[in-house]
Amino acid sequence: MRQVIEIGDNDKESDARSLRVLAYCHDGVGLGHLSRTLKICEHAAKLDPRMSFLIVTGSPYISLFEHGRGIDFIKLPALAKIDNRNYRPKYLPLPVEELLVCRESLILNVVKHFEPDVVLVDKAPVGVCGELVPAIRWIREHRPTTRLVFGMRDIEDDAESTIEQWLYHGVQNVLEACYDEIWVYGMRRLYDVVREYDLSPSIQRKLDFVGYIARTECGHPQPETNGQRELLVTVGGGTDGETLLDVFLTGAARKIASKGVHSTVVGGPDLPRPVADRLRRQAAELPNVDWLDVAGCMNCRIRRADLVLTMGGYNTLCEIATNRKPALVVPRCTPRLEQTIRARLWQRHNIVRSLEQADLTADSLASGLIEMLDNGPTQTEPALDMGGLRRVAARFREFKSKGADRAVAVRL
Repeated sequence: MRQVIEIGDNDKESDARSLRVLAYCHDGVGLGHLSRTLKICEHAAKLDPRMSFLIVTGSPYISLFEHGRGIDFIKLPALAKIDNRNYRPKYLPLPVEELLVCRESLILNVVKHFEPDVVLVDKAPVGVCGELVPAIRWIREHRPTTRLVFGMRDIEDDAESTIEQWLYHGVQNVLEACYDEIWVYGMRRLYDVVREYDLSPSIQRKLDFVGYIARTECGHPQPETNGQRELLVTVGGGTDGETLLDVFLTGAARKIASKGVHSTVVGGPDLPRPVADRLRRQAAELPNVDWLDVAGCMNCRIRRADLVLTMGGYNTLCEIATNRKPALVVPRCTPRLEQTIRARLWQRHNIVRSLEQADLTADSLASGLIEMLDNGPTQTEPALDMGGLRRVAARFREFKSKGADRAVAVRL
């Protein structure tokens, strides 16, 4: 028999004023979507502890992230990305169709029982392979006051590919018919998604460029240094970081060490295990190089570094910009051009230096790093609006206020 605990009137009133946010994010590759979603939820929850954030994700790396009160997770069975349209089970030996039905059912039931006031969807408005569609339909029929919000990073892919993908998945139709707001985590003058992705007037009216999402601080003590200059090498989750790590360890690391620079290499949790084992052994044989499979707090590592070598992932570049650190970016160019486009834009605004995959050799990498180490940072005042967290948290507070007003009206 289920035990029912009666709560007092004060608790009922407090619950009526609280805001429930369901945040959906999937990570078929890397850590970026979960990391960004968690930053948003953490910042808002710290400002108002009565808000509740339930994150629904298939990422297997939840345990790598610290999170505070007011935040919890629903873990979906993990998927791995094959290409821009297809996925496979990451761990379970099951047909992908069965796994998608399972995920779809879990999401729908979470929505029904959690009864969110706001649903924040990252990256994929219809979910992986449309798995969000039944939940969206249920919300629109049974909870019409729930706010549906789509959050998108500054750049999805090149314009042609994004338009084609969105047509294939019916994204524009869903944004027009179902979503109340669209938050762009970037700046219109750097990359105008309205123009690039040919967004309809009805979608434009829902659009808000909120600025970039990055922590201003992680709350950890300033890390100590040993007096040496520090190079941080990071490839995000590590899924496709083998090439950059291999080129660095094979040809560039010794030249960097000869300059009296210590290098910390972070392989990432998604770097394939045989690759990680090989590169870890390689790093152990090099002078002045430390290897980490994962970093407890990447923000601390970036704060400590004199220079960062990285791929062009959204979250890493935002952390670099917030900490005002020089960076050499070697962006991926497949299966999406998102990182390449961002790296070129940021280089044009003198925020980072970029070295593209086609030009990547041990010599070009070493010379680029040494030049930046010898000449110091070249960046001027950042051309970036880093106020995304503040604006998103303010919007949640507006939702909360409106929700409380509705609750009072219902009671009366």
